[in-house]
Amino acid sequence: MKSQSFRFSLCTASAIALVAISGQAAAQTPRANGETVGIQNYASTTGNMHAIIAKEKGFCEKYNFKCEIKILNSTSLGLQALVGKSIDFTHSGADLVGAAVVAGAEVVIVGTAMPANVLSISVRKDVPMPSRDKSYPEIMNDFRGKRIGVAARGSSNEKYFNAMLKDAGLNPEDVTYVAVGAPNTTYTALVIGKQIDAAIMYQPLTQVCQFNKTCETVIDMTIGEGPKSVKATIGANIVFAARKEMVESNPKLMEAFSAAMTDAAAWFNDPKNFDELVKIYTPIISFGDMTGADEIRRNWIKSVIPAYSKDLKVKVSALQEIMDFSLENKIIDAKVDAKRVLWDKAPQTP
Repeated sequence: MKSQSFRFSLCTASAIALVAISGQAAAQTPRANGETVGIQNYASTTGNMHAIIAKEKGFCEKYNFKCEIKILNSTSLGLQALVGKSIDFTHSGADLVGAAVVAGAEVVIVGTAMPANVLSISVRKDVPMPSRDKSYPEIMNDFRGKRIGVAARGSSNEKYFNAMLKDAGLNPEDVTYVAVGAPNTTYTALVIGKQIDAAIMYQPLTQVCQFNKTCETVIDMTIGEGPKSVKATIGANIVFAARKEMVESNPKLMEAFSAAMTDAAAWFNDPKNFDELVKIYTPIISFGDMTGADEIRRNWIKSVIPAYSKDLKVKVSALQEIMDFSLENKIIDAKVDAKRVLWDKAPQTP
C-alpha cells in the first residue's frame, strides 16, 4: 500500500513539474495583442522575404498578430507612409532612415533585413562605354550626359549614384535622373523603350540583363564593387524601421515581430522548402511571357536567399559607417551617432 502511495505521489509530482515547465515555456513565447501591422514590400522582386514568408506560412499568427503587406517601391515612399502611420514597418535603406531622423522623424531601426548593399548599375548594350575595362571610379565618367533610371527621385539609388559620381570628380547635374519604379519597369524603360541609358537598381535587373544579353551590369555593389565604404557597411544596409512611439509602447508586439521574422528566415533557408518558396514567389515575380522566365525566377531566388539576415542583428559599426558615408555625401546634413537611429532593444552586434 505504501509502495502504491509512493508511486502515486511520484507521478503527481512529475505531472506538476511538467505543467510548470510547460507554463514557463508558454510564458517565454512572444505573443502580441492581435494587432494588424502594415509592412513595406517592393513589387517585382524578392523584396521583403521575411515578411512575405511570415505571412504566407502563418508565423505572424503564431505570435498573435497579422501581417499586411503593402507595396511601396522606394525607401522614401516607405518612410513617408511610416511617419503618416499607413504602415508600421519599412524595409528601408539605413541611409535614408538616418536622413529622416535628422529631419525630425521619430523613427528607429529595429533590425537588419539584408546586411549588404543590394544595388547594381546596368547599362544597355548599345550604350558606348569607353571605360568599360577600367576600374571604379574611372568607369563613372562614361555616364556623363546619360539618362539614369532610379526607383524614385530622392531614393537611395539616386543618393548612391551621386556618391559614385563624386568619386569620379563629376556632379549630379552631369546626368539626368528618371524615376522608373521596379526592376521590371526599369528593364522596359532601359531596353524596350530606351527612355534611359543605364539604371541603378536592385535585383532581378542584373539576372534579366544577363539572360537576355540586352544589357549588362558594370558595377555590382552586392559583391562589394563601387565605393570603398560599401564593404564596411555590410551588416546594416537594408533594415526594418518603425515609429519610435510604437516600438516603445508595444514591447510584446516587437518581440513577436522579431520572432516571426526569424522563424521566416529559418524556413526559407531550409533547402527542403525551396520548391514551395518558388511557388509562393511565382505570382509575385512576373516576367510576363519572357522566354526562360521560370528559369530566371528559380535561379534568382536561389542566389538571393543568402543575402537575407537570419537573425535580424544590426552591426553597429556598419550602421555608423553608413551614417558617416551619408554625411560625407550630403544624404544627411549633420553628424549622426548610430545609436541615435537604432532602437536600444534591437538585436545587434558591435
